[in-house]
Amino acid sequence: MKPSNLLFDIIKSLNVEEKKHFQQASSLQQGDKNYIKLFNYISSLSEYDEEAVKEKFKNETFVKHLPSEKNQLLHHILKSLRYFRIQNSATAQIYERIKDIHLLFNKSLYKQSRKVLDYTKEQAYKHELFYYILDIIDLEKVVIDMEAHFGEITNTAIDTLILEEVDIYKKIEQLTHFEKLLSHLNKLSTRLLFVRTQSDVDEIEKILKDKLLNLPKKINSQKSLITALHVKGLAYRLLNKSDEMFEAFTELVNIMEENVSLISEMPKSFITAHGYIIRYYAIKRLYTDGFKTIDKLKALTLNPDFKSTDLQVAIFPKAYINEMLLYDYIGQHDKAKNVIPAVIKGLEKYESKINEEELLRIYHVITMVYFGVGEYSKSLHWINKIINSSYSELRQDIIRIAKLVNLIIHFELGNDDLLPYIYKSTQRFVMSLDNKYKFEILFLEYFKKISLSKREGKQVATYVNFKEEMQTIFKDPYEKNALEYFNFYAWLDSKIHNISFSDAIKIRKQNMA
Repeated sequence: MKPSNLLFDIIKSLNVEEKKHFQQASSLQQGDKNYIKLFNYISSLSEYDEEAVKEKFKNETFVKHLPSEKNQLLHHILKSLRYFRIQNSATAQIYERIKDIHLLFNKSLYKQSRKVLDYTKEQAYKHELFYYILDIIDLEKVVIDMEAHFGEITNTAIDTLILEEVDIYKKIEQLTHFEKLLSHLNKLSTRLLFVRTQSDVDEIEKILKDKLLNLPKKINSQKSLITALHVKGLAYRLLNKSDEMFEAFTELVNIMEENVSLISEMPKSFITAHGYIIRYYAIKRLYTDGFKTIDKLKALTLNPDFKSTDLQVAIFPKAYINEMLLYDYIGQHDKAKNVIPAVIKGLEKYESKINEEELLRIYHVITMVYFGVGEYSKSLHWINKIINSSYSELRQDIIRIAKLVNLIIHFELGNDDLLPYIYKSTQRFVMSLDNKYKFEILFLEYFKKISLSKREGKQVATYVNFKEEMQTIFKDPYEKNALEYFNFYAWLDSKIHNISFSDAIKIRKQNMA
């Protein structure tokens, strides 16, 4: 049986602080520790090789029972991570204190258990940890019985705790309701940036009409309020209603910043909201505000509440995708290109941990940046990652546009021999779709004319006619969403006026100002 990579994967996932904590904890134990030798060597490997490990320690006795040593190392790492989490997570601290209450109670130390219980309950309410509160209430019922048995005076009756318990169940029920709505919208957003059909619109508007969602005074917890605002913000984003989206996510951020404990409990909502706020600033051409928010998002990576790997992974694409998009929107592709090395470094570190939807977005934005600076071969490399992806159920909007942009890139590269084959392949793909868009048909029709017409004057006329018909089709908001993925107007303008793609974007922005 092939050796498991679990130990190697965990070691490689440790950040600097986690490694430091593990090494400090291990140093408290006296004597030579084989698992430390194993840890140091595995840390140095770029990929796990069991045979290399055996060869490295062939003169060590412990290599004869290597599986046992690996298990011991795994045990120590997980133990260290648990203690590290306790130091940095309110949830983990409360969980440990609940165990402390059990221990004190079992030792008949009721006064001490009451003291810990009261403090723990206060903290659980502060962070709205409803399930932990239910555990604490169950413990409190037992503590009250023991206090009464020993003649201790208590201000809390069992009936009061039962009412408190009912209230917590109501909070859980409401929060679960909003989480279900959000989960449904998240599933939609993995497919599309915006709705593209009336049936999608009807589905989202049904969610927005949810009775509880429209009764803010009936919302009974801060977590439910945050989740409700997240539902509204995402629904409006899918409907391409940017002002309403901005309002919802801005309110979400303000509430969380006023109640800092919520940030540590719902950090991904906080991160996501900033990503959409940046998008709003880009749409409204508030670029200074956009870049300030990007800096704020990047600064979260230094915040202790955001040190875990999953949160670092969540911040990375939202910060860097939006930074490159902002530069793309204003035609400063040279500045966006300067961001790419940091993105590639992040991909080397996190690519296996980033969800497929975010990866497609990263590949797409890098494609656009290289296209913008005229480095078409590099642009082709990244768009091929999209076209050759196996994510058939994800972000079909990006994949469909990528098929069209792929033709443009090959055209710009002068790959005349390949173009007929790629065109036919793209045409078959589009025609096989059940929900074809007028723009896709129009593009294929005009691209064939463009690629076949060799005389410059004839090509310019084709570009002009293409742009005019495109403007007519893009009066339909569902069709116009194609411009979110590639600035077809700017590309046509660059051909009509013989200017760069970036300059065409800048001129369009000036004319729109």
